[in-house]
Amino acid sequence: MACLTRKFSLSWVQLGLVLCFIYCAIGVPQLDLPPIPSTSQSGYGLSSTPSSLNSPGNQFDRNYQFSTARPSPTSTPGVYQVSSTPFNGISPDISNNGYPNVDYNSRNPSSTLRPYDESNGDDRIDINSDPNFRRNDPNFVRNDPNYVGTNPYDFNRGGDVNSIDDRYRQVNLQQVRDFLAQADDQASKECTNNVAAQWNFETNVNDETQHAALDAQQRYTLFQRGLWEAAQQIPRGAIRDFPTFRQLRLLSIIGPAALPPDQLDRYNRIINDMLAVYNTAEVCAYNEPFKCGLHLQPELQYIMSHSRDWDELQHIWTEWRRNTGRRVRDLYEQLVDLTNQAARLNNFTDASAYWMFPYETSNMRQEVDDVWQQIKPLYDQLHAYVRRRLREAYGPERISRSAPLPAHILGDMWGQSWSGIVPFTLPYPGKNLLDVSQEMAKQGFTPLTMFQLAEEYFVSMNMSAMPPDFWALSVLDQPPDRHIHCQPSAWDFCNKHDYRIKMCTHVDMKDLVTAHHEMAHIEYFLAYRNQPKVFRDGANPGFHEAIGETIALSVGSPRHLQTLGLVQRSVDDTAHNTNFLFTQAMDKLAFLPFALVMDRWRWDVFTGDVRKEQYNCHWWRLREQYQGVKPPVLRSELDFDPGSKYHIPANIPYIRYFVSTVLQFQIFRALCERTGQFIPGDPTRPLHKCDIYRNPEAGRILNRLMERGSSAPWTHILQEAIGESRLNGEAMRDYFRPLEDWLSSENLRTGEFLGWSYDGDYCKFSIETAGLQVYGGFYNAAQRHYDVTTFIALFVTSALVTIAFRYR
Repeated sequence: MACLTRKFSLSWVQLGLVLCFIYCAIGVPQLDLPPIPSTSQSGYGLSSTPSSLNSPGNQFDRNYQFSTARPSPTSTPGVYQVSSTPFNGISPDISNNGYPNVDYNSRNPSSTLRPYDESNGDDRIDINSDPNFRRNDPNFVRNDPNYVGTNPYDFNRGGDVNSIDDRYRQVNLQQVRDFLAQADDQASKECTNNVAAQWNFETNVNDETQHAALDAQQRYTLFQRGLWEAAQQIPRGAIRDFPTFRQLRLLSIIGPAALPPDQLDRYNRIINDMLAVYNTAEVCAYNEPFKCGLHLQPELQYIMSHSRDWDELQHIWTEWRRNTGRRVRDLYEQLVDLTNQAARLNNFTDASAYWMFPYETSNMRQEVDDVWQQIKPLYDQLHAYVRRRLREAYGPERISRSAPLPAHILGDMWGQSWSGIVPFTLPYPGKNLLDVSQEMAKQGFTPLTMFQLAEEYFVSMNMSAMPPDFWALSVLDQPPDRHIHCQPSAWDFCNKHDYRIKMCTHVDMKDLVTAHHEMAHIEYFLAYRNQPKVFRDGANPGFHEAIGETIALSVGSPRHLQTLGLVQRSVDDTAHNTNFLFTQAMDKLAFLPFALVMDRWRWDVFTGDVRKEQYNCHWWRLREQYQGVKPPVLRSELDFDPGSKYHIPANIPYIRYFVSTVLQFQIFRALCERTGQFIPGDPTRPLHKCDIYRNPEAGRILNRLMERGSSAPWTHILQEAIGESRLNGEAMRDYFRPLEDWLSSENLRTGEFLGWSYDGDYCKFSIETAGLQVYGGFYNAAQRHYDVTTFIALFVTSALVTIAFRYR
């Protein structure tokens, strides 16, 4: 469900390691823009930590890992030739004979980043003393009395104006548009060059393509920095044309790249060092101390999803965190400071405000909490049912009827998806789960025919066919002659005609759904291709993924698979429907509170509401509060369990996955209602049986959602397309309604406790006090819990009894 970001083997943060060297040693793409006024104001824009609207194209993949893109100069079919010469166009002149100097050794780095004070509208600067004012332009006639002391790039000079304030209010809108048009043209070309390099590396992994990818990303980063410096000078407050204003505000934020070069280098090194720990972490097998070298993929994840040995799972769970999170805690504390510094340079109060900004809401925390409260009754039913089945499997002495779930037995290293425990928690174990893989092989499916089928799915709704370059240049199967990164991903080359998918496709049901999901991203690219570059992205960071998963809900439904002739028997009965919905819920529903905690924790860290010495215990406080999960062994502040999840050391926002998961059901419900396939309250037309295949009305609505890109707030786009203007968890409840009814009846029948009760300390500030319970051997006891006071009382009582017997 998460192809919005991905874990590249070559982390983007490596790209900043030689930034200072790049400033001095390589050719920098040159900015050649129309003149602009030297006025600065507060910044707006979407996150570039590390990906933004201004990032090098859009690549979407199928896991929750992120990485930067990379290049390759070979003649292999599908490989894009990358220009090695500087692009003659947009370029901040870093020797200060053009746009603002980026040499922070000689000036205050905040000089072009003055915060905008809404109370008095103070976004002016002193053009005579400002070090960024372009005083050495050859076209500036310093001795001309008409221009002495004025800004040579005043868009309205020559008019009857006497002050900067007047000129500010009379900005020439056409000149701003000319600036944006030229910036857009070169941004697209620079983006194409960079994305091509990343594609070349991803599809032909070797040292040569890796180095070319690094160079291309360095170049693009410098280009973005220069464009940002130039855009900072335009007085946006006087612009009343919304599209123009929005383009400028989105260009005005570049995330960590706003840091001074030495601090950016440090920021990148810290992330790179943490990811090196994460990517190389190894664990020894349980009870086999000489069998070491087990990595997260594939060994550890396989054990977590297949083993039913409590002690083995606890060992793997604990050792993974000891070898990842605990080792990066000190580095992460430094990263928090730098991330906040970067946010302030982008004119945000802290990094939490910076990360929430793309959603353009006044109270993001409250809105996501409200949505979760809508969904929580359904989650409580699932949680109670799963707890009973786990109690039956592991015994009541380990899992009580009302306690949170131990995190290590949920079928996943982090407890974010419970799909690994579906086989022994299935409501109707005698009924096989729907899987058409064998039928696909029997009918002669190939990777190519799977993508041709996906194209026909979209064409049947009057949506776009794939352009010729897609079929000529995509990599849809594992090449026999070279190593590639197989993670499925969709690519936009920023030139309005070249779109590709990279995927090592297997002929099975899972990849059939994935092929449709990835092609949905291509449809999104095609829908907004005529927007300016800065608007060619999802309406919010979760929108792209929501569209892809909306399509997956339709394609993976039993009805659609029957339509394709892949299901030969009837699967429309209570048992099959309940098992189908349960399997979906164990992935999508179980994931929501985890996704929420990931960023709720970081928001609290960035704002300073949680001190450094509280990091780990606050993490478990939130996990228990939202997810009803507890650690298998007592934790302390020597541990750093958030750091065991990739997105924490990589510093990648996660709330987008919460948003996309909720939003996909809203969009799906709207499509099914409009096409008459879902009628609320009608048991004969439930939402989970809807299939929008061959329905032009569904295609029309999807195009309305996609064609505007990010040119308007996502709430406006959603309102215009489906009549809703905010996240709403009720659509998810509608989809899982039959399952919720079944779970409610089943939990009532067995007398399950809904929710969970806090059953003891899960984390201690001091390892000494934590050790009392860890080594006492009763932390996971389900029937009773001893706190430290009780333990000491028992110890003293025992001692007194011993003394009494000795001296009786």
